[in-house]
Amino acid sequence: MKKKLTEYKAVVFDLDGTLYYQRKLRIKMAWMLFSYYLCHFWRIKELFVIKKFREVRENWDEITAASSSGPEAAGTGAADVRGDTGLPGLEDEQYGYVAEVMKCSAATVKTTVETWMYEKPLKAVADTADRELLKIIEGIRRGGQKVFIFSDYPIEDKLKALGLTVDGMYAATDERVNELKPSPKGLKLIMEDNGFAPDEILMIGDRMSRDGQSAINAGCDYLILPKSARERAAIYKTI
Repeated sequence: MKKKLTEYKAVVFDLDGTLYYQRKLRIKMAWMLFSYYLCHFWRIKELFVIKKFREVRENWDEITAASSSGPEAAGTGAADVRGDTGLPGLEDEQYGYVAEVMKCSAATVKTTVETWMYEKPLKAVADTADRELLKIIEGIRRGGQKVFIFSDYPIEDKLKALGLTVDGMYAATDERVNELKPSPKGLKLIMEDNGFAPDEILMIGDRMSRDGQSAINAGCDYLILPKSARERAAIYKTI
């Protein structure tokens, strides 16, 4: 971050782990999962599906790079969750890949992931929000700057849970992006769609390896927030 926050025309925020505290959310979700599967022990394999999907999402670049046939072949089991085009998107490829590893259908992986990673956590997202950061975002928009979200995961429902309004949302799983961070594609699309130059954009996230590197790859400035509320509070006083 080379300038004052107010000197940028647009601020792009990561979502998961940035707009809410990831550690607190994981504790809440761990208890929710334990409670559910204690009473539904015959479905315990779903827990391993969730774990494997997280691993695959985190290491997707390495997985596709290791595939001798390229990324498009990484998840050949994705056929049953493809859209009307018949071509798998990023997430469908990952569902298919996990399905092959876990010996289940891609539709089962999709349903499990959507339930436990996208739907069930919404209340926990609201409960663990970084309220101070949300106030800063509201202040940015009142001052005339644009605010965008650039995330590796679906965005809209989480923003509703947070009660946050922004000027645009760009997810890695969107058809136009279809690439995970640290790919700069989402940031480049934000600039192209809205007429911003790289030095007019600030990326704010919680991971240097993803958010910071994505900004570097796009030629933009960045700010990486620490995990703890106390450390963040110190940073907020300076921006």
